[in-house]
Amino acid sequence: MVVKAENGRTITMTRAPKLALVQPSLPAAALRGELVPANATLEINAPGMKALKVPFQRSSQGNIVDVGMPTIFDVQGVDQGPEAAEWFTRYLDMPVRLVRFDPSKQTEKRQAEQAPDGFVTGFQNTGQFLFVSEASLDKVNSYFPKAPFPMNRFRPNIVVRGPPSFEEDKWRQFTIKHMGTQLNFSYAMLRGICKVPTINMDKPDLDNVEPNKTMFSFRSGPHVGLEYEKLKKAYFGSYFVCDSTLSKPSNSKVQVIAVGDNLNVITMKQG
Repeated sequence: MVVKAENGRTITMTRAPKLALVQPSLPAAALRGELVPANATLEINAPGMKALKVPFQRSSQGNIVDVGMPTIFDVQGVDQGPEAAEWFTRYLDMPVRLVRFDPSKQTEKRQAEQAPDGFVTGFQNTGQFLFVSEASLDKVNSYFPKAPFPMNRFRPNIVVRGPPSFEEDKWRQFTIKHMGTQLNFSYAMLRGICKVPTINMDKPDLDNVEPNKTMFSFRSGPHVGLEYEKLKKAYFGSYFVCDSTLSKPSNSKVQVIAVGDNLNVITMKQG
């Protein structure tokens, strides 16, 4: 997470749209769930910048920074050092730091909103994993036939092919199987979209209102069955938590899913 240098408040694309152009690259072994060499790095690239390499392995070294998003969460982060801070400060043209979430440094666990106890979300401000179906995006784009929006506007973690549009609103429990391993997911909440979907991920700015404006006419709280909303939003996709993220022995094998795995819905919202 990139945070303000003076107070640790989070910096997102709604404050710094140029973050849309930052490209992180993980070691291939990490993506396969394999042992990562001790000298492996997270490589970060952005237009006009030399590659930044941050140690991939967690380290107990580094200053502890209080990280927060007003009214939403307060956790701790481990500062990733002056080189990373200088890189992001230069790129964003504002004084910032790069911090890493380390569960061992937390005085209180960061809960997934509306999720059962024990599901930690780190620096995300809502659920753990955002699921969206391709059909849902197709339905949204039916309102924008001349200029359809790409999926990256909505920043899902996992995209599902096959179910009807907005079917993910109704899922309550499902499994994903990968090479003999099964992961169990449970519903946390609908995803109320912020300003991020209005940001062009190739030429980021904050001057657009679509698709949010139009989506509010058919995906607002009453349209999706919400009786109460703290803020009036349009809704797209659903957040889920994964059972494998609950407390487990430190030597537990990393769990992996991959493109092409099957998703099997177990229970759905009634009515």
